[in-house]
Amino acid sequence: MPTPSHVPTVDTHVHAGLTKYEPVESLIDQMGHHGVDHAVLVQHMGMFDNDYLIDCARRHPGRFAIACLINPEDPHAPATLEAVVGTHPAVQGIRLYLADLFAGIPGAIALWEKANDLGLNITMAGTLAHLASDKMVATVRRYPKARLHVEHLSHPNPREDAPCPMYQRALALSAFDNTVLKVSGIYSFTTSPWSPYLDTLRFVDMALEAYGPERMMWGSDFPPVSGREGYGNAITFGRKHIPIANTHLRSALMGGTATKFWKFGTTA
Repeated sequence: MPTPSHVPTVDTHVHAGLTKYEPVESLIDQMGHHGVDHAVLVQHMGMFDNDYLIDCARRHPGRFAIACLINPEDPHAPATLEAVVGTHPAVQGIRLYLADLFAGIPGAIALWEKANDLGLNITMAGTLAHLASDKMVATVRRYPKARLHVEHLSHPNPREDAPCPMYQRALALSAFDNTVLKVSGIYSFTTSPWSPYLDTLRFVDMALEAYGPERMMWGSDFPPVSGREGYGNAITFGRKHIPIANTHLRSALMGGTATKFWKFGTTA
């Protein structure tokens, strides 16, 4: 656990489960090997029962925060979200899918409205096309009280020709104060078979220019990352390869920024 003078290292995008991915003990093992103090458990697609993640936070107090998932087809979805957040302090956010919102699914809209009313962290699952759209700009404006976490560096397309206009439109969301960017899933937009994925640094540079390191947060995307570069190489990319010379700003990227949004001193 970090000392008071220590800026903690936080992994802002991990998954754990009993019927998909790995149990949390596998994650804790990786965190221990690589000096990671805290992590945000992001519920995986299709799993609307958050009890396992809540139990993980309960069994490992102070280690985890949770972004839950609520079924948008449930007519009581907003009340369920409010009850889960109100009952379990470790649940401080929700993962919401832009495709559902943009399709006009009533339950999805209701969940966005409730999350905004509660001032929650919303980790936004979507695509580059979603993020670069006019609908996305309207969404950010419509929900100003929510903290909007853009996943996976805004999903750049490694085959988009410079100056990458679609990616630039996605990064333009940085103009809104309620957005923050996850530097995660690097393996998904490289054309290199081996790490370090230095060909992705052109996108990282653009993201740094748009958001700045104090509005960016490293994440591993464990355990999918284990099938690519592996946890150790993923964190080494954040610690060594991302071009940030200032130690304070790198500490912000690797954990300091995350602690502005996620609180880890709570019980489950």
